[in-house]
Amino acid sequence: MRTWLFVPGHDERKLRRALLGEADAVIVDWEDAVPEEKKTEARKTTARVLSEVQPGPRVTLRINHPESPFFEEDLEALPLPHVNALVLPKVEAPGELLRATRAGLPLLAMIESARAVLSLSEIARARPERFIFGALDYLKDTGARHTQEALLFARSLLVNESRAAGIAPPIGGVWPYLDDEAGLVEEARHERALGFAGKTLLHPKQIAPAKQAFAPTEEELREARAILAAWGRARAEGRAVARLPDGRFLDPPVVAWAERILKEGG
Repeated sequence: MRTWLFVPGHDERKLRRALLGEADAVIVDWEDAVPEEKKTEARKTTARVLSEVQPGPRVTLRINHPESPFFEEDLEALPLPHVNALVLPKVEAPGELLRATRAGLPLLAMIESARAVLSLSEIARARPERFIFGALDYLKDTGARHTQEALLFARSLLVNESRAAGIAPPIGGVWPYLDDEAGLVEEARHERALGFAGKTLLHPKQIAPAKQAFAPTEEELREARAILAAWGRARAEGRAVARLPDGRFLDPPVVAWAERILKEGG
């Protein structure tokens, strides 16, 4: 699940294209991407389209925040065909997630503010499936610029708090510059290096480069194969340790990394 494509729930053309597209997951949006006067239309359009198509990607649904006047109507519109999780925006406290549990679906918590970042351990106690980083809203909240340095603290906390809570690794925020593929790839590779599992996207043309950015590189695959080969030889010879030809010492954590890389490479 490396690529998570946002699509507005009231736009039938975009919705059908996304549900039959190449993203690993689709986040049908009833929140920011839908004007207030089109909220009802979004619910009706989403329900109709989902009843008519057989989606390829996983289908999740971003509903409105529990304090929104649209929250209760969103929950009343459920269940929907193929939707197997809800994305809750602007989560800052575990109680907000708990209010959405009556939908009976797994919850993904969007972290979009400084308060949310500093409350991750508390939010994790509500057992979301995983966190999604709303980086642009976080930058707006903190007044920071869109740089790796400005986002590093929040991203690192998201990875570590997810691991400590035993939930799935987080998903990164969107890259808003649709014509800057190089920037998208650079940011995605940085997120992957920190421990993120994937990235949210704004346009279908971002799917292929983001997927590739989160996949193991050829260099990583070669390194992983060399590690496992050296480790296998050492074990066959009755040795508990191994070294690569360049002198690198190998131990179980390095071997576990190599096994994971090869698994990700499929």
